[in-house]
Amino acid sequence: MLHLYGSGSRLCDGIARREFLRVGGLGLAGLTLPSLLTGQAQASAAKSEPRARSVIQLFMWGGPSQHETFDLKPHAPDGIRGDFRPIATAVPGVRVCEHLPLLARRADRYAILRSLTHTGVNHGTSAYHVLTGHLHFTPGTLRHPTPNDFPSVGCAAARFGRQPRDVPAYVALPSVLHDGDGGEVPGQGPGLLGGRFAPFLVKGDPTRADFSLDTLELPDEVDGRRFRERIGLRAALEREGERLARLPGSDHDDNCERAFRLLQSSATRRAFRLADESERVRERYGRHHFGQSCLLARRLVEAGVPLITVYWNAPDIDDLQHWDTHKDSFNRLKNHLLPHFDRGLSALLDDLAERGLLDRTLLVWCGEFGRTPRLNKAAGRDHWGFCQSALLAGAGVRGGQVYGSSDASAAYAAEFPVSPDDLAATVFHALGIPLDREMRDALGRPMPLCTGRPVQGLF
Repeated sequence: MLHLYGSGSRLCDGIARREFLRVGGLGLAGLTLPSLLTGQAQASAAKSEPRARSVIQLFMWGGPSQHETFDLKPHAPDGIRGDFRPIATAVPGVRVCEHLPLLARRADRYAILRSLTHTGVNHGTSAYHVLTGHLHFTPGTLRHPTPNDFPSVGCAAARFGRQPRDVPAYVALPSVLHDGDGGEVPGQGPGLLGGRFAPFLVKGDPTRADFSLDTLELPDEVDGRRFRERIGLRAALEREGERLARLPGSDHDDNCERAFRLLQSSATRRAFRLADESERVRERYGRHHFGQSCLLARRLVEAGVPLITVYWNAPDIDDLQHWDTHKDSFNRLKNHLLPHFDRGLSALLDDLAERGLLDRTLLVWCGEFGRTPRLNKAAGRDHWGFCQSALLAGAGVRGGQVYGSSDASAAYAAEFPVSPDDLAATVFHALGIPLDREMRDALGRPMPLCTGRPVQGLF
């Protein structure tokens, strides 16, 4: 994996740790890209007809409130009804939060899912359920990754989906999620698939004017001759020492070659170079980690990356900027969350449509859970998995529709409940990945790729 490190965010359980850049082994040759590429090469050729060539997952860490985004209840009693009011959209009868005016004008381009539901109330294991499509085997607070975890949808797609030649199969950015104790949140990695299918992690600050994936560039002191010498040195070491780490049953040499090709690929480096975008385009997305990450996701789709996850997270995120709105929620939402979300997602929808990419790109927006129907004493809402809203667009999703519904308090799914398992199945189905594919755990036992059912009514 390639790591461009930044810190995680702080949620209600504590503060996240800061990570630092780590590089090892023979300079560029020490990166674990060969392992990643080996995994890509092992995907099965058996696929159903895909609706989407790429998927962009937008994951709102902290848990956005359904009451203050896409499922407002203006007629609910005091204590449930929030301060915000619904506004009309471009689609008659569909209403969204007054602080999402840009998305309101684009409601014909996306579907609102108001019946996403599960039983989780903890950040980590709820995120695991949504990111993997599987219930955590020991639900509870402050769980962390293990080799027995189910893989994230992105890592599973890297194993079973389309295998691009010169770009990673799965990219995650801009910062790994950490729980309140500083430990990494489970469900972001490959789990039982092993490190070969880990995400290509881009951990940096995309708001920087000169943001690029510098570690894909040759260092100043390494010219072309020295780079070729390093390739030769690695080849010599592998000829002389079969005891060097190799992946059993894999084409490790071929994947080393692919890794070096990726490191030298000008097209790949360009995809990560946000400085190539005009100031007008960057401003349209917003100079915020979410907006610039959305812009980078669009560039990665253009480069041919099959699946990209954008986490609402950043190296400098603070209490006002995450979706865990236990207190002072209306100020935080109005001034720090909804405007950046509205701007970044609207620009992404426009850009994908204008470039002819929306028809073949599935866009999925959600968090790990929703918020409680009743406001607490601190003018906030607490964790609530039983009802949340999601947004989907592109790849044949019928824009302008509302799928499913909640009860009068947006507390429980009322019509057409959709589980995280079903949401994962919808992504796999859109990518043409058969849901009956199996994985093997450390003991060789077969494990299901997905137990959900695609939400066909969205298409």
